[in-house]
Amino acid sequence: MFSPQSCLSHFCNAYTGNNRQEVLLIFPGKFKAPDPQVPLALLYLAASLQEEDFTVRILDMRLEDYRRVAIGNPVFVGISCMSGLQIKYALEFAHYVRMQNPSCPIVWGGVHPTLLPEQTASDDYVDVVVRGEGELIIKDLANKLALNQPLDNVNGITYNYNGSIKSNPPGEVIDLDATSIALPYELLQMDKYPSVKSGRFHIQTSRGCPHRCGFCYNSYFNQNKWRAKSAKRVLDEIEYIVNKFPNVTIIDPIDDNVFVNQKRVKDICNGLLDRKLGIQWRGNCRFDYLSTYDKDFLELLEKSGCVELDFGGESGSDRLQKIISKDVTANQMLQSVENLRRWAPSIEPYVSWMSGLPGETVNDLHQTFDLMDKMSKVNPKTQHYGIFVYTPFPSPVMELLPSTYEAPQSLEEWGNIHVFHFDPPWHSKAQVEKLHTISAVTRCAFYLKSRIKERDLSYKFAYTIMNRLAKYRWKHRYFGFPLELKIADAVARKFKGFL
Repeated sequence: MFSPQSCLSHFCNAYTGNNRQEVLLIFPGKFKAPDPQVPLALLYLAASLQEEDFTVRILDMRLEDYRRVAIGNPVFVGISCMSGLQIKYALEFAHYVRMQNPSCPIVWGGVHPTLLPEQTASDDYVDVVVRGEGELIIKDLANKLALNQPLDNVNGITYNYNGSIKSNPPGEVIDLDATSIALPYELLQMDKYPSVKSGRFHIQTSRGCPHRCGFCYNSYFNQNKWRAKSAKRVLDEIEYIVNKFPNVTIIDPIDDNVFVNQKRVKDICNGLLDRKLGIQWRGNCRFDYLSTYDKDFLELLEKSGCVELDFGGESGSDRLQKIISKDVTANQMLQSVENLRRWAPSIEPYVSWMSGLPGETVNDLHQTFDLMDKMSKVNPKTQHYGIFVYTPFPSPVMELLPSTYEAPQSLEEWGNIHVFHFDPPWHSKAQVEKLHTISAVTRCAFYLKSRIKERDLSYKFAYTIMNRLAKYRWKHRYFGFPLELKIADAVARKFKGFL
């Protein structure tokens, strides 16, 4: 096991002249997984390390077979991951690092390691955990490791120190306006990301969310806080991107909640119009926000190029909404889509839903079904991502789960949980089977047509068949004998991996 106090000189290069030291950053996933998205978080980390004169390599395991990649002699290998199947691939790569270069420190960061730092750091394939935002922390960490210095004054890390787990104080809060606009996109094979090729480009304009949704990582990761780049900073970044990538036609923020500050959104919209950038955009919003927006604001959104707003509907049951602290009602959802139909008809609302929560009844499910249909009737442009089976990841709702449920106790166990394929043990086997069928039906019946253009012909053909069958099932509320769905699910499990 690596120790920060041990002699690191055997893997540290001399830090002189042009012989700059290297850091290898990893985005874990299944090789050749379809529709990989640009790992934006790694680009922010890479830009931060480059400011300290480190050379950075990024390996996206979905695009490259890691077994053909030489580890080399980096200062450290950094792995970013979320809870679930992504951990499985992260551990697989960490094992590869140990085999190729046993003395190389392996640093983990991202959502899951931040939420469970001590448990993560106790794994044999983890030396250091970076907690929370890593841009500033990783600078200090890289410099200490490069110089073979102790880590006891590097804030924001948890690490294995001579067989015991030590956690240093939290890191500093980042000024988002100070982050680099010119991210090192050249470190990625940008032409291999389907979204980029189709002209859809991800950015980040804010971090966190002030709301208390009990199933969301934000309650722990960002402590229910929200910070944002200024409107001018966002506009400068968009302008930089459209100049650097001329094929970009739509800007797609990955923010958890773009609309916390309505004035900031107004300023961004007016800036897009003033600068005549000629792009479309989408963003994540909340129904309790949209239900109160007036005609002038929604018309401004539409005029500025907004074509899509994404929402978490979660459930049509107000009872379940209260349990998960969503703080949104069915009436607000209906009012929201009606507001769009009346004042911004070209903006499409996209909604995701949830099932399988503890205590959920058949009546709760049918309230969700009925609300989805009502929303589509009020605004025919309403699109539904699907009804997804709740998967328990670290969040407040986990505290409400039955005592008979035992959460994973190791990285390996967390890595065996598949998003969308979790079997909630607090429901009967028959009900779990039904929930998965419902999930598959809704994903097929309401799959985003706008995304189909990014897929190949064989996928489009299969989608057409499954879409028609799923729409029939949905219309008749028939979820029995899902033979075609099981076949499709088996194929997806084999080839999809972690996106």
